Amino acid sequence: MRTFKQHIKESGYEGDAKGVGTQGMEDSIEDSALGAHNIQDPDVLKRVNAFVGSIAEREYLKPQQAVDELKEKLGRIGLSFEATLEGDKGTITTEVTQFGGRFGKDTDSSDIDDDGISHKKEGGLKIEIKHETLQNGTSKVYARLV
Repeated sequence: MRTFKQHIKESGYEGDAKGVGTQGMEDSIEDSALGAHNIQDPDVLKRVNAFVGSIAEREYLKPQQAVDELKEKLGRIGLSFEATLEGDKGTITTEVTQFGGRFGKDTDSSDIDDDGISHKKEGGLKIEIKHETLQNGTSKVYARLV
């Protein structure tokens, strides 16, 4: 009678989930691509900015709706900001925080109270939002992270 190990070895089945230390292990997803929350990485910032810039592909009846949608989507990767659009045309720049910022004590007992980004990316992160009302009454909204 064959043992279970012999059966597996003879059939050539390696399975979908390989154990620790087995030969032929594949790299994890994180080894080849950084997550979108790693906003300090220039490549990740470029990808996130492409997404943020795509807000301009549509026209909106209320420009604030575009900002609210963008806030909700960026919240999925831990980014948040406060912005209210007023008037028919304008540009605003506001601070962006990640995971609500940082508050508390550092390992050297110094106080921490920042945006959660500036300790990883020099100068932190801001979002620039420009909006304008078109002749047909709809609005275009343009945004980018700087």
